Amino acid sequence: MNQQLKTLYQIQKLDTRIIENERKRSSAPQHIEKMEREMADATEKALKEQEIIEELDRERRRKEKELETEKERIKKAQAKLHDVKTNKEYQALLKEIEAAQAANDKTEEEILLLFERIEELKREHQDLSSRIADRRKEIGVETTRIEEEMKSVDNVISTLTADKKKHLEHLDREVLQRYEVLIERRGGVAVVSAKNGVCLGCYMNIPPQLFIEVTKNNQFITCPSCNRIFYYVEDEEQE
Repeated sequence: MNQQLKTLYQIQKLDTRIIENERKRSSAPQHIEKMEREMADATEKALKEQEIIEELDRERRRKEKELETEKERIKKAQAKLHDVKTNKEYQALLKEIEAAQAANDKTEEEILLLFERIEELKREHQDLSSRIADRRKEIGVETTRIEEEMKSVDNVISTLTADKKKHLEHLDREVLQRYEVLIERRGGVAVVSAKNGVCLGCYMNIPPQLFIEVTKNNQFITCPSCNRIFYYVEDEEQE
């Protein structure tokens, strides 16, 4: 067995695990940021709901003030009924009072609808605020868990990197350069096995005689299609 090839295979296994853990580490801030955006969006929605409630409440108070003013005006008009001299004046004033009363009835109905809408929005706002509070607690717990997990991931990466460094000491410079070029060009996978005459890197068929040579692991052989380096591993060992 080619010892350099075996060392390269061991480095590939370590690099695969390092890359997997680095992906975990890089995805953690994104997940935390996503939760923070979720919380910011929910908080903004709650603020907008509160603004709507306050605006409707101001409208309700304005209409109530307007209603009180109109009621006073009707009282004054009713008082004038006793002072009118002619039936025509009496009928005109009475008609004015009736129109004002009809307008007041409409205003009272609008005030009632506003009050009902405000109460409905307040209940919805309270429910949203409660859910935001619960979610904020959940996010706090989740963030702490992720941060602890990332500490563990960092430790794993450090251990794997140290192990890789030991293996690199036994690898020829030319072999390492070749490996690093493939790692960059082939998505972090430079060394692959083959099964039933198929490259497990690009899943293309390889010539039968070449496959036989690959299974010996006694020389550097690359895939004719993807140029990855072959290191044959039995199924049991792969698992």
